[in-house]
Amino acid sequence: MHRNAFRTRVLTIVWLFTAALALVLSVFYFDKLQRLYAQVEDTQARAVGKKTEQTAAGQSLSSAQGKADSGLREGTDSADTAKAGDKKAGSKTADNGKGSPANGDIAGPADSEDFEGYDNTGPKEPEKPDSAEDGTADEKTFDYTTGVDPDKPIIALSFDDGPSVFTERIVAALQKNHVSATFFMVGYNVENHKSMVRLVYDSGFELGNHTKDHKRLTDLSRKDMAEEVFGNEDLINSIVPAGEIIVRPPYGSYNETVSTAVQRPMFNWSVDSQDWKTRDADSVVAQIKKDAKDGYIILMHDLYESTAEATERIVPWLLDQGYQVTDISTMFKARGVTPEKGELYRYAPEADE
Repeated sequence: MHRNAFRTRVLTIVWLFTAALALVLSVFYFDKLQRLYAQVEDTQARAVGKKTEQTAAGQSLSSAQGKADSGLREGTDSADTAKAGDKKAGSKTADNGKGSPANGDIAGPADSEDFEGYDNTGPKEPEKPDSAEDGTADEKTFDYTTGVDPDKPIIALSFDDGPSVFTERIVAALQKNHVSATFFMVGYNVENHKSMVRLVYDSGFELGNHTKDHKRLTDLSRKDMAEEVFGNEDLINSIVPAGEIIVRPPYGSYNETVSTAVQRPMFNWSVDSQDWKTRDADSVVAQIKKDAKDGYIILMHDLYESTAEATERIVPWLLDQGYQVTDISTMFKARGVTPEKGELYRYAPEADE
């Protein structure tokens, strides 16, 4: 009897100790487990992203959510980059908005492979755009790049990882308020949503390049960097004649090798809306209201319905605050800055500089 009671106590103590240890380990490794889970989801999303374009309206939400995890990865891996951009912007110098290398990337694969067909001097001759029967591109319906006063506050909107089924709603919100934005498009979504590429271009907004497969450029050889960047530029130009396109490196990851290999102006951000994390319009609006500042670049993702709603709400608020809302290149041009190829920028100079 006593032996059984003793055994029960021992088993109870062992069980309690095991449970306590499991709880401690779970708390300690929670963040790592979240990242691992995000990576697994991302692998699944990539497989979905490269399938043929989904046309049924009933599938639209699942399609967008499936590809949304590239935005989740970007926000997770680049939160420190955005914070560094904010700190840098708070004490601007004569660097005209350039930033230091992101995420501690100070060196990269410096092999000497050629680009094998990518001379990075310009895009290949565009294929016949689908937007016009005679092979010519439709003219843009409105030019949002004029009338920006350099002496008044300016802020730039940018949307990553699209296009998606929610891009059209975001475009409508921008058009309604007569403002512009930059759309950094990723290759597998360009292939799946060609009509949205044409819509963004024909609406007069700026097209940006977010690479073919959203790979971290600092992990690639120069050859693979070229394939990711210039391959996607060629893909976009096969749909609309966009010409040379500005770049946002995935995860904001940048170093000297990226600078020399990617001969395009590159732009990160100075305000992370956290839409990839919260997927809640109220939180996105609150974050932008908190961090908005003259010359800043706002990061969002046209993958989420919540972001479309947030855009509809935040643009009128920014206008009410006296901001001129436009795309990245227009803001830099208004402030007298000509972005250089291979350089990375996070914000434009303020009006009083």
